[in-house]
Amino acid sequence: MAKRPRINPDDLDRRVTNLNQYKKSRQQAERKAAPKPRPGGGLMGSNPRAPLILAIVAVVLAALYVVPLFF
Repeated sequence: MAKRPRINPDDLDRRVTNLNQYKKSRQQAERKAAPKPRPGGGLMGSNPRAPLILAIVAVVLAALYVVPLFF
């Protein structure tokens, strides 16, 4: 006969013992407001890749200006 696995008491969610309380806490967690964007976006906005995109655009524009000078 196989032994039943032991349940670690730290893994149990204590809120599940009271189903109404568990449902209420889940609903409140869903209703929480969405996180607000970081203030101080500045010139490039809140996109963290904005400096990279700006650098790529600058290189392409410089290439369009410099390459025709060699022909």
